[in-house]
Amino acid sequence: MERLVLEFAFRAVLIAVAAGVVLRVLRIRIAAAQHAVWVGVLAAMLALPAWIAWGPKAALRVLPAAVRPAVALDAAPVIRSVPASPLAAPPAGDRRAPKPPAWSWSAFAIVIYGLGAGVLLLRLAVGTIRAQRLTARSCAAPVTVGLLRPRVILPECWRDWPRRQLDAVLAHERAHVRRRDPLVEWLALVNRALFWFHPLAWWLERKLAALAEEACDAAVLEQGHDPREYSAYLLDLARAVERAGMRVNATAVAMPGSHLPRRIRKMLAGPLATRVSPARTASAAAVLALMTAIFAAGRPERAASPQAAPPQAAPHPAAPRFDVASVKQCKGMMMMGGRGGANSSPGRLSVNCLTVAEIVKDAYIRFANGERNFLSYTEISGGPSWINAERYEIDATAEGAPGREMMMGPMLQALLEDRFHLKVHRETREVPVYVLTAAKSGPKMPAVMEADCKPFDPSTADGPAAVGKGAPLPCGSFFFGITPGRPGVLSAHGHGIGLDAFAHNITKLLDRPVYDKTGIAGLFDFDVKFASDETTPRFQPGGDLARWGAAPDGASEPLGPRFPAALQQQLGLKLEPAKGPGEFVVIDGVERPSAN
Repeated sequence: MERLVLEFAFRAVLIAVAAGVVLRVLRIRIAAAQHAVWVGVLAAMLALPAWIAWGPKAALRVLPAAVRPAVALDAAPVIRSVPASPLAAPPAGDRRAPKPPAWSWSAFAIVIYGLGAGVLLLRLAVGTIRAQRLTARSCAAPVTVGLLRPRVILPECWRDWPRRQLDAVLAHERAHVRRRDPLVEWLALVNRALFWFHPLAWWLERKLAALAEEACDAAVLEQGHDPREYSAYLLDLARAVERAGMRVNATAVAMPGSHLPRRIRKMLAGPLATRVSPARTASAAAVLALMTAIFAAGRPERAASPQAAPPQAAPHPAAPRFDVASVKQCKGMMMMGGRGGANSSPGRLSVNCLTVAEIVKDAYIRFANGERNFLSYTEISGGPSWINAERYEIDATAEGAPGREMMMGPMLQALLEDRFHLKVHRETREVPVYVLTAAKSGPKMPAVMEADCKPFDPSTADGPAAVGKGAPLPCGSFFFGITPGRPGVLSAHGHGIGLDAFAHNITKLLDRPVYDKTGIAGLFDFDVKFASDETTPRFQPGGDLARWGAAPDGASEPLGPRFPAALQQQLGLKLEPAKGPGEFVVIDGVERPSAN
């Protein structure tokens, strides 16, 4: 929320600054033309929040190029995770999930905003209603009111005015009617009420009111009225308002001041121009439209590297290389055992029937720096279609006894770059995400004492297979499968993991990354049963796990709650759509492997 408010405030200022620069550079000094430009800024400001939240964005490569460190994302059907750092366990004997804090600064800011906007909108509503009921007795000076059907109200003393004064006053007020100034002023007040925290909204309302008066003065003089005589009429009206104490005798009716000294000085300074050349009008409109589109829809991104080829992730600086490596295409199915399709022993690595995309994910994400990293949201992007279809076997050996992480990461990177001529770079994009928060009812997960945890040992843990044989599930484990006796009903289980690890693991079930914003620490057990839908695409037709989510023949009723609803009902957690950073390893070039 804070990011969206800051983004709105900054983009609105940029649009306003662009409008001011265009008016100054093109020397547009006519009040009516300036008024039209600032009305455009008002419309852009009112539409900007909706555009930021839901409108399309255009990438602007204006930020310097940068290389992000690798992070990881596991997509295997059996998912294990270890919390990135030790999490505080609940007090001894307390197995209830701690409740989120009763309030936060964000909630406080929302309340303050709501109070400010509510007061100003209520005042505007009362003023709008009362403006429709104004009569000559309520007015000390002429006013024009009405949003869709404007009308002019003259004070009771209008019959005592000279004919020329009445003609000048009516010319001024009719210009307000013709220009729809009451509607523009009302929209400016709405904008000020909604965005009362932004100084631009207050400035814009006053600027539009002043320019509207100047534009109507120009319309009066254009009809042949003498500037000095007309100025004297305005001063007489100002004295009448001063004697009455207010322009309109009605509470909550907004009738802004007229900036009279400035108006009189401009009229007496010389003839007022009333037209802008078509060339300047077209130039101003085109530039303003372009700048508004850029500042409203532009999304800054990092520029591509100035090198001839995109920067390539380099192997670990101290990494050994494989002495012998055999790479051949695999005609069989993916191996489901071992460590996600890869087995290793000291100095030897065997990759069993994995696609190139899966191998790249292992090398550049899960083990990128020679260490295991399964708590990440990085995805593979780009490359030809065959990298997701053709499977390969790799059998490689090295001198000494490099560990599994070194072989699966930096050494496998060097092999891919040598045999597959792989070229990659990293980039960050704004993508749809989910934010994990606590529901109003509070979380319902049972807490796990850290002292009761059996440590997760990736070299020996067998996950669900071991549990099926009666072995206890180690802390840090997460897996999913079919609910026994209920075909088509899926289940996800986690034991002794924190909410950050849980958010990462359910990312593998959903269509976008999940970020933990619950603020809840501790280790918990998770058990949720659900039926697949479009939010869990891996279980939908065409997904890699579609057979798991398939409903039994003849099933017509929903098999269970969809995942977001099941999460809220069974665990007291909510998934809220949002925008957030997405990390990508982009494949710039890859070829089928060279011969052994």
